[in-house]
Amino acid sequence: MSPGPAEEVGKVASTFISSMKDSPAVLAFSVFNIVFLVFVWWSTGEERDWREHVVNMMVEQQGKSATLLSACVPLKDLPEFVKRLRSDDGG
Repeated sequence: MSPGPAEEVGKVASTFISSMKDSPAVLAFSVFNIVFLVFVWWSTGEERDWREHVVNMMVEQQGKSATLLSACVPLKDLPEFVKRLRSDDGG
């Protein structure tokens, strides 16, 4: 009967560790690389969360600014205001 995946992984791991006994520098480098990859994965997740938070803050601030600006021009004067803005942009 052929061994299952767990037994194969165990054999590979034990072979890897036994071969690393002869060269501890390679073992240390391999461990460092694994730790480095875990750190990069973790920091990328943290940065993604931070960027999402910043974008949400910007959207919230934009909404507050839009609300404040909409109170500056009365609704009845808005078409005239937009018309003047457009005429100023064109010339």
